[in-house]
Amino acid sequence: MKSAYLKPQVALAPAATTFTVRQQYTALFGSWLGWLFDALDAGIFGFVMLAIAHSFGVQMGDVVSTVAWFLLATGIGGYFLGNISDRIGRKKTILASVLAYGTGTLLCGFASNLFELNVYRFIVGIAVGGLWSAAASLICEVWKPEGRAKAIAFMQTGWSGGNLLAAVFAWNMLDPANPEAWRDLFIYASLPAYATFLFVLFYVKESPVWLANREFMKKNSGKGSLFEIFKPEYRRPVLLALTISVLGMLGYWIVFTFTPAFLQSTLKVRIDQAPVFLVWTGIGAMLGYVVYGYLAEKVGRRISFAIFFIGMTIMVPVFTFGAGAMPLTDGKLAFTTQNVVTLGALAALLGFFTGYFSGFGAWYSELFPTSIRSTASGFCFNFGRVGAIAGIKLVPVLIPIIGFTTTISLAAVAYFAAALMVFTLQETKGTVLTSGN
Repeated sequence: MKSAYLKPQVALAPAATTFTVRQQYTALFGSWLGWLFDALDAGIFGFVMLAIAHSFGVQMGDVVSTVAWFLLATGIGGYFLGNISDRIGRKKTILASVLAYGTGTLLCGFASNLFELNVYRFIVGIAVGGLWSAAASLICEVWKPEGRAKAIAFMQTGWSGGNLLAAVFAWNMLDPANPEAWRDLFIYASLPAYATFLFVLFYVKESPVWLANREFMKKNSGKGSLFEIFKPEYRRPVLLALTISVLGMLGYWIVFTFTPAFLQSTLKVRIDQAPVFLVWTGIGAMLGYVVYGYLAEKVGRRISFAIFFIGMTIMVPVFTFGAGAMPLTDGKLAFTTQNVVTLGALAALLGFFTGYFSGFGAWYSELFPTSIRSTASGFCFNFGRVGAIAGIKLVPVLIPIIGFTTTISLAAVAYFAAALMVFTLQETKGTVLTSGN
């Protein structure tokens, strides 16, 4: 039985038919590009944490605070820019987000101290959150129900693709002999954002569902307020979705923020070698996103999430303890074919089960009406990263006590809890999104 908060979405015929197939794919490609380079700009930081600490003469825990500020900003950006997206449109918000994260990343390369870097990463975080909110709503509104999860899954491959690009950039640009090479990494990583801005500006069209909803919003401006999502009819799905996001993000950011440092500290892998293994994570993740999209169309959103969360529950300790048990040569991991393949396979499997990220966009967009869709989904998804702050702040504290390997493995607990929580939220497979409110 459908719950009350889904009724407004099925009142009218689907408006997505006013979009041609070509326009659908152009919107999807533009959103994918935005998310790809969004992830590139977000992902490069994990490779340079130790180098930044060296450059500014601070401890690793101080640099972790920069990650915390970034995660806080993604929540704020997802919420506020999501609300702006409901008011001014999906396309304009995507453009503003792309421009902001490109500029913020560029400025990171010129930071003269950790405070400046925090400010610039905060700007990037605002944009990362805002772009997802607008892009997910755009794709969901122009795609029919039977293909929506697969379309969002394709968009989400941009995140793993961006992380893969971050690894490739880091692999080629970081130099152990040049402790300031991390600055070039930020500068060059910012450039694709400006090309993406131009593509979206000239080729991507606004959502017809949002356009059809403008008249309603003019007459009911209060329906699009920031606090609309906390009204009684929406409070339960918002809080449940937020909890699932927090658990999924907590596990993800613990694992992927500290994996490069884990490899450097535990296996003594050089800063320019660590990205080689993370390339496999990106490849596995791209496959996982696509598989999730097809699975969600077959068995629904909840079961698909549960399968992937259980997969992460298993793979996190398998990866960390498996990597930690690898034999060292002269105190470090030898860069042999066998070691690269072994650690690469573990990394690829770990990446595969992060495919659950494909599910948030479709599921959360289907839970809420057009007037608050981007606000609600942006809040629920991106504030999940804010919940992850506690995890990443706790990691440097626990490492000296229980070790790097065990500390990262604790992320599996969050994933197991998330697997149970998904069954508290409504299944929305087959929901038609319209301008009806």
